[in-house]
Amino acid sequence: MKDIELVYKGEIYRIPNRWDGMTDRQYIRLVADLLRMAAGGLSAGEVRINWLCDIMNWDRRCFRTEEQIANLVAISEQLTFLFQINYPDNNAVLDGMDSETYELCRRVDPFRLHLHIARVLRRLDYQYVVDLCFCAQLIPAVRVKEHTYQGYTVEKGYGVLTCSLTALQYIEARELIGHGSESLPLMAAILYYPEKLYNSERAHALAQEFSALPPELLTAISFNFQAFNNYLFSKTPFSLLSKFKSNPDHPITTDASDALYDLSKDGLGDARQIEQMNVLTYLKVLRKKTIDAVRDMKGFGWDKTKISNEVGLPISVIDDII
Repeated sequence: MKDIELVYKGEIYRIPNRWDGMTDRQYIRLVADLLRMAAGGLSAGEVRINWLCDIMNWDRRCFRTEEQIANLVAISEQLTFLFQINYPDNNAVLDGMDSETYELCRRVDPFRLHLHIARVLRRLDYQYVVDLCFCAQLIPAVRVKEHTYQGYTVEKGYGVLTCSLTALQYIEARELIGHGSESLPLMAAILYYPEKLYNSERAHALAQEFSALPPELLTAISFNFQAFNNYLFSKTPFSLLSKFKSNPDHPITTDASDALYDLSKDGLGDARQIEQMNVLTYLKVLRKKTIDAVRDMKGFGWDKTKISNEVGLPISVIDDII
């Protein structure tokens, strides 16, 4: 998604159309609006307008005439990074579209969409959902009472992805996704753990202190981590690890916690060393083990169906590996 460029009185203004184009305070205010939207207090359009005025330092009250308001709305509707539009039956109505048209239909409201299919889409029960998929750390530090806690780092400069999370940190935080607001202080304590060596017990004890943070900040921390997790498994080679069938009847474990300690059995270190392994190293090892297992079975003369049943991966993924 490209940033938006405006020309006004000979000057060019650029509006970021991406998650990593805002400050931590702007991000937290956006999350506060998203919480209001979830509670029915704001529409998706109002969230976009509020964010646009915030990022551009515009006073919304200054937009008074019909033309001014129409221009503000038109600009805000070009902000496509915030939401995706979900249509019934897992977007079945969009099946068979080319990728560009599909993406357009998922980003632009059907009442603003200039395509023939828009007439059909307008009659469907569609929903706006927050598009949490990006690679950035938008809240590098948080202050809790008298202490400042530095968060994990995420970088992808020069085409190289790096992250400071340990394997155990990542796994424990990931297991809390979707567990409701009561789990948010613990997730924050895990992700902003202050000591060099991560300690699960101490992180859990620290959660009480993080419970003093406002809900919009705790939610912002959770959203940021969810977005990074989604990025890992949709935009990187680690997406292979998300292809396993649910509850497959096979001996190769896909549970993150089990897989972590299985690496110790493979001679990669004791349990403590494996826990402190960098998360990206951990995922690289799991990916390699998966690929090696599939290729070994192929070498044994197994057909793709048998390999798929044994490993728990779809045949299409098996084809890509072998």
